[in-house]
Amino acid sequence: MRSMAVFTTAQALAMAALVLTHDPVLFTVAAVLWQTCQLAVLVQMLAAAALIDPTGRLVASLSGADALGTGIGPLAVGAVLDAAGADILRLVLALGTFVASLPLLKMTEAGTEALAKRGLAPSSAADSG
Repeated sequence: MRSMAVFTTAQALAMAALVLTHDPVLFTVAAVLWQTCQLAVLVQMLAAAALIDPTGRLVASLSGADALGTGIGPLAVGAVLDAAGADILRLVLALGTFVASLPLLKMTEAGTEALAKRGLAPSSAADSG
């Protein structure tokens, strides 16, 4: 589960590169890296949720929350951009990304504890990211 923290960090760095770069090649590489890490985090988040809650309710609610965020996110970003401008949007996105990463890191801890309780040790290859 440590790999979730690695992917989250790589995703945040790729997002920063997207915001800061003016080079089209670096922008493209950062965008691909960001989306790749986003998928990896989503898969690992759902796997950790399955370990924490074997009933499947947490996985279902996380999937719904992800879909809702995908649908409403662009609307919210557009509204902030129109109302406050790019500088405020940059600050809101940075703060939002940081706040959103906190539950992911907590879930990483809980998933590791759930593995330990079940007597399943994560493999070193999966753990190294």
